Amino acid sequence: MLLARKGRRVLLLDRDRFPSEMGQSTHLIHPLGAAHLRDWGVLPQIATRATPFTDWRVDLHGTVLEGAPPAVDGQYESYGPRRQLLDGTLAEAAVAAGAEFRDGTRAVDLVEDGGTVAGVVTLGQDGRRQTERARLVIGADGPASAVARCTGAKESLCEPVVQSNIWSYWEGVPLDHVRLYIREHKGAFAFPASDGTVLVAANLMHNEFVAARRDREAAFHARLNEVAPDLSAMLPGARRVEGFHAGCTRAFVREAAGPGWALVGDAGMKKDPVTAQGISTAFRCAEMLVEAADDGLNDRRPLDEALAAYGEARDAWLLPYYHFTAQLARFAKPTDTLAAYYRAIQPDPDATARLFGCVALTHSPDEVLPQA
Repeated sequence: MLLARKGRRVLLLDRDRFPSEMGQSTHLIHPLGAAHLRDWGVLPQIATRATPFTDWRVDLHGTVLEGAPPAVDGQYESYGPRRQLLDGTLAEAAVAAGAEFRDGTRAVDLVEDGGTVAGVVTLGQDGRRQTERARLVIGADGPASAVARCTGAKESLCEPVVQSNIWSYWEGVPLDHVRLYIREHKGAFAFPASDGTVLVAANLMHNEFVAARRDREAAFHARLNEVAPDLSAMLPGARRVEGFHAGCTRAFVREAAGPGWALVGDAGMKKDPVTAQGISTAFRCAEMLVEAADDGLNDRRPLDEALAAYGEARDAWLLPYYHFTAQLARFAKPTDTLAAYYRAIQPDPDATARLFGCVALTHSPDEVLPQA
């Protein structure tokens, strides 16, 4: 969408047929991400079906913090649209900007010319292969990125799967804010989604998650009753609108770009979903990449140099959040210093907002959290 709006000729590929839904638990979009949607002119389409919310109630090992994350350029609200709504809206906006969109089509290989990526080989659902040449190939294709695989993009700072989620959606849950519960090696969370539903999820450490594979529903309710009985009490009078989903992920940082190619979103850096930063960081990184790519494609600087600068800027911004998320995902008992910090900021709305900003991508954890 952004490249097409700059007058670039864009081919957009998606392996799924649209409209398409993803089993994605943390489709919460923080104010940072919502500000991008607003600035791109697509937030009204999202807001017609997704309920806006501002407030958080976070229970950190028994210390309850209430407030809201900082606004971003006047954007206070967060949203939790299902991916069918979000992805469909963005795909329509890309086409309206002039991009060619082929759904049901996957990239199965890359075209190279003298060590530089120069296009893709596509495979349609009809089995037809085509070769498409391009000055730049962007992999926005998730953790199992085909672009990353074909380029051999190097990984670093890898983290194994630590915790996993089981979740579903309910109608009739009286919840208009984010709730997050963290205990030692366990947790739960909930937030408004779209079409009047609320997402409710339980966090299990990965060994528990594997053991619960035969009865995810029982494991979900057991964990919810254990760490969030007030949230659990909202469900008997509500209606679950679909089955239970389950997911887990490892974490890694991949090199962001190379000759003729770049990665954005989870293809380039995958964090544990506990901080729900994936979509908002993808939006911000997309803008960073487009600005760099536009410089290179317009010959204001060499394209490889511009892409390398994108990678450096991405890492400078995101790595503190990556390490913070990896630590939070362990659901470890807080140190005495950290527990005292939680208690100290409880009556201070500004300090609470700064802590929430470590999750919502407005305040660097390195500058907010005490060093224990």
